[in-house]
Amino acid sequence: MKKWKEYMMLAVLCISMVGCGKKDSGSELLTEVQETVTPVEEVVKPEGEETPEGIRLHVYSGDESAENIVQHTVYVNEITENTVMRELTEALEMDENAGINSISFGTYGGDKVVMLDLNQAFEEYVNKLGSSGEYIVMGSLTDTFLDCYQSELLLVTVDGKVLKTGHNIYEEYLEMYPYTEATYQIREEKLTGDGLEISCPQIEGFRDERIQEKWNQIMLATEQTVMDQWEGNGTYRVTYTVKTMTPDTLSILMDGTVNTPDTPEEYTFKYTYNIDLNTGESIRLKDHVDVEKLAENMFAGTGYYVKEDLADYFRERLEAIYDSPDALAQSLAGYDYSEDGTAPYGYSYLADGKVWICMEVPHALGDYIEIELDTQ
Repeated sequence: MKKWKEYMMLAVLCISMVGCGKKDSGSELLTEVQETVTPVEEVVKPEGEETPEGIRLHVYSGDESAENIVQHTVYVNEITENTVMRELTEALEMDENAGINSISFGTYGGDKVVMLDLNQAFEEYVNKLGSSGEYIVMGSLTDTFLDCYQSELLLVTVDGKVLKTGHNIYEEYLEMYPYTEATYQIREEKLTGDGLEISCPQIEGFRDERIQEKWNQIMLATEQTVMDQWEGNGTYRVTYTVKTMTPDTLSILMDGTVNTPDTPEEYTFKYTYNIDLNTGESIRLKDHVDVEKLAENMFAGTGYYVKEDLADYFRERLEAIYDSPDALAQSLAGYDYSEDGTAPYGYSYLADGKVWICMEVPHALGDYIEIELDTQ
């Protein structure tokens, strides 16, 4: 009998040890999902481009009507999970006590997974929201962390257990929620004349009517000046492409062609509008790129990308025009429109998180080339 009791005690101990080894998530489905994640051994670093203003971070939050999730940009000194959560808390005006217990990473079926364990204050905050408010908060949380860590799936828990609200139980992977990069629009205004056709961009529905009106007048006045000076001999055409359109930044590339009796061959040209939508000021290349470092890199043949068939020529031309990196840096510092109306030395634009410059070259090579800068 004594021996039998010992066996029973040992069995109970083993069962207890097994139970302790398996975490109780409060949801069978969540536990099953967690078991599909393969933890990663290497350190997972957040994505963030370093700029003179700081490290660029995309934060998602609700728009002014709290109906849509929009992306905006902030600049921070460093990116950690707590930095991201702090910026998200500020953007969403969340309870400041809401925070992160831990963050970990893994993979599932080839997709990268972020596993975020939040504190009780976060669950309490979300449970006070209506269904639309909860959607904005959970969508903003998901999009911000997936964007920051360049991942496809997010798994959330609260103190290691399933997050439950009055509207949802978050037991499965979350993917990027639909979002808009901007809540305003760009309308095309057609300007025509004798042999002249210009597509002029105009901003509509922007939150700050003062900034909207300022830039609509600038862009319209620029094109109107051309019309006033045009003598009607030949053809002059301009189109535009919106390269970046976010709540914070608008970058537009203008492409033109002109053909007159004095220039029997069609000549192409480019110029840009880059607008800081928070301040209403023009963004110049030197505002977000270290032009001195860029000039040194370009002289060394690094820090930029051009079409392969133009690479050798571009290097030769660069050294022929600018006798030193200092001379090139001085030119780059004068790129893009300034508030004082000074004629720019060249133009740049922003596209897909990258900076591009438009540099003039001989007509045989297309008049202008677009150069992608490696600004990471």
